[in-house]
Amino acid sequence: MAKNSINQLYENAWQFMKKENRIELNLDDQVYINLISELFEKVKDNSFFCEDIIFQCTDIFLNDDLGKNNVDKNRGENLIQSIIKTFELNKKVHYLLIPINGAQLSSDIHFDSFDFICGNEEEKEKKIQQITGFDKQKIHEFLEHTKITRSKDFMIPPILVLKIDNVPSKVCRSASFIAQRIFQIIKLMVYKLETNRNIIEFINDNYNANYHVAIIGEENWQFGHGYWRNLIQCKYSLDFLSELKNQKEFVDLANTFVFESHKDELYYKFSNALVLFEKALEQYENYKDITLSMMLLFSSAESLLVDRDNEKKIRLSVIWPRLVSIADQNQKDLCILIKDSYEKRNYFVHNGNLIYEKENDEIRILHQMLAKLISLYLLPDVWKDDECAIEEKDITIWKKYVRNIFTEAIYN
Repeated sequence: MAKNSINQLYENAWQFMKKENRIELNLDDQVYINLISELFEKVKDNSFFCEDIIFQCTDIFLNDDLGKNNVDKNRGENLIQSIIKTFELNKKVHYLLIPINGAQLSSDIHFDSFDFICGNEEEKEKKIQQITGFDKQKIHEFLEHTKITRSKDFMIPPILVLKIDNVPSKVCRSASFIAQRIFQIIKLMVYKLETNRNIIEFINDNYNANYHVAIIGEENWQFGHGYWRNLIQCKYSLDFLSELKNQKEFVDLANTFVFESHKDELYYKFSNALVLFEKALEQYENYKDITLSMMLLFSSAESLLVDRDNEKKIRLSVIWPRLVSIADQNQKDLCILIKDSYEKRNYFVHNGNLIYEKENDEIRILHQMLAKLISLYLLPDVWKDDECAIEEKDITIWKKYVRNIFTEAIYN
C-alpha cells in the first residue's frame, strides 16, 4: 500500500463509526480489519510487539475522535507512533524459571541473560531471589504455589533463570515456546560438540517430570505459568556451558531461534529442522525407537538439503558430508553411512523392516551431523558470497549453495 494508506484506512474506520452511529468497532467490520491488518504490518517487527496493545490504542483513538467533525490527515501515522510508544511503556522485566528435566549441573553457570543454578530447593530459592532482586517472600510463596498446583518436584532439577525484557502478554504467550526452544538448543549443542557418550548417559530421575515454566516479576500481576503438552527431557550434563566459546554459541542460537523478530522462509526451514531434530532425539533417547528416530532425522536433513529434487539418497550422501565433518570419520565413510542408513529408512517405508539397536553408533553420528548442519544457519559467511545479488532472498542463496555443492561433486 502507499505510504499514506494508513491515514486513509483510519479515516475509513472513523467515518464508518460515525455513519453507523457506533461507539466501537470489532473484527466483524471490514474497515476495522483493514486498519488493524495494516497496523500489524507496520509494527510487527518491533521487539516489544503485542497484539493487545494494537487493539487497545486503536480503540482509544477511534473513541476519542468519535465526536469530532473531521480528523487530522496524519491520524493513522500518529496512531502508529502511539502504539510504538505504548509498547515501550508496557515492557517489563520478567524472569522465566525453567527446570531442565533430567539434566545434571556441577556448579552454577552465569552468562548474558542466562543463569543456570543447582543445589537443593532452599539454595535455589535463595539464588533466584539474589539474581532477580525481587521480594523474597513473594518468590517463596509463588514457588510453593507452583509445587502444589503444577509440579511437586519443580525445584529439584537444575533450573535456568532467564531474564526477559518484554511486554507482559507477550511473555505469557511465549513462555512455554521459549522453554521448549531452550531444551532444543541444549540438545543441538550437545550433539554438535560430539559430547562424550558417558556424559549423555540416561539419568534415572527420582522425581516427577515437569511440564511448566514459571514466570516471575516485580509486581504480583506479572507472576504466572506457561505449559507445554509434550515432555522434553535433557538427560545430559550442562557443564559444557561453563566454557566461554560454548556460552557465546548458546547466546547466538538463542538470539536466532528464540528471540529473532525477522523470520523469513529460510528461518522457518531451519527452525522446523530444529524441531524435527529434537523429535528424532526424543524417540532415540526416551523410547529406544531407532526406526522412528531415523525417519525424523532424515526428514529434517531432506528439508534443508533436497527440497523438491529427486534422487534424495544420492543428494544427501553427496552434499551432507561436504558440509560437516565428524571426528575420526572421513568423508567417504560418512557418504556410505548416509547411503546405507537411507536405504534402511526406505526398507522400513516400503517393506516395514524395522531398524534395530545394533545401529546405535550409526544413528548417533547422523544426529551429530544433523546438529552441525542446522548450526550452519548461524554462519551465513559460509553459504553467502560476494556474488549474491542484494535483492536475492536468503532461501534462494541457500538453495543455490547446496545445489552447487552437488553439481561440483558430480561433474568435477
